[in-house]
Amino acid sequence: MKWPGFIGLALLLAGCASSGPAHRYFVLDGAAANAPAAPTSRDATLLVAPISAGSFYRGRELVYSSAAGTRAVYQYSSWTEPPAQAIGAALIARLERSGGFRSVAATGSGATGTLLLRVHLDEIYHDAVTPPGVARIVLSAQVNDTAGRTRLDQRTFSAAVPAPSFDADGAVGALRQALDQVLDELVRWVASTAH
Repeated sequence: MKWPGFIGLALLLAGCASSGPAHRYFVLDGAAANAPAAPTSRDATLLVAPISAGSFYRGRELVYSSAAGTRAVYQYSSWTEPPAQAIGAALIARLERSGGFRSVAATGSGATGTLLLRVHLDEIYHDAVTPPGVARIVLSAQVNDTAGRTRLDQRTFSAAVPAPSFDADGAVGALRQALDQVLDELVRWVASTAH
């Protein structure tokens, strides 16, 4: 075989090997345009710590479960950023829009405040044990008084939204709705706890 023919065959085989499904990246954002209004505005700055996450949920993988007690990841679908990071940005934006505080800032931004919100992402996955399944999100939160270094309250928030299909598209749509639900509930709780 002559070299030009061999090189052409090698390129053809390489092209065939890379013609699998394209990897897709999804943005984890809520669909709600407005945060729930706070009962009254408090003249205080609320600091929000970076959201922590369980080790399995720290990456950008889109997670599902097809058998009780197991987790797996969608092969050709991922989040554009780790879920905890996306949820943190969405939470701060909602808290700001709610008007419950004079200002809301991330810790490390240089702002000082008397209240600190800590949130942990316990779970975020497509539970498809019974297809098409449900999207599940669980967040644990606590509000601390930074001056007295005391915990004012803590609570767990969860949502389960039916997925329209047992695939990444169905999972993402339902997870966005579930995120809306838990963030709405969390914002109301923070406002009532801080007053």
